[in-house]
Amino acid sequence: MDDDVWDSDFANDLIGCTLLVGLTFVDHDEQLVRRQQIFGTVLSVQESAGIVIRQNNGEDFTIAPVLDAVEAADPGIYQLADEDDVVEDPDFTALITVRSPLRS
Repeated sequence: MDDDVWDSDFANDLIGCTLLVGLTFVDHDEQLVRRQQIFGTVLSVQESAGIVIRQNNGEDFTIAPVLDAVEAADPGIYQLADEDDVVEDPDFTALITVRSPLRS
């Protein structure tokens, strides 16, 4: 996908699907700060508001609207690193790196 073009068809296709997201947080020097995994059902996808995911605990989590990071998931069981939760056959996965800005 072209970074400059919003794919509204793909965005609409994500709604109602299960999305497993791996977030990597790094500082301005690219040093790992922490990792987080979340998963749930996609509630909405908007270019201006991001991708809203309803987690199994009922809480909503919003990620950046980076459709290029979203890929069809391979079938299987995905073990979440920090928890006992497993995700079986998610529809899509996304890997996103969150960089902290350099503070002066």
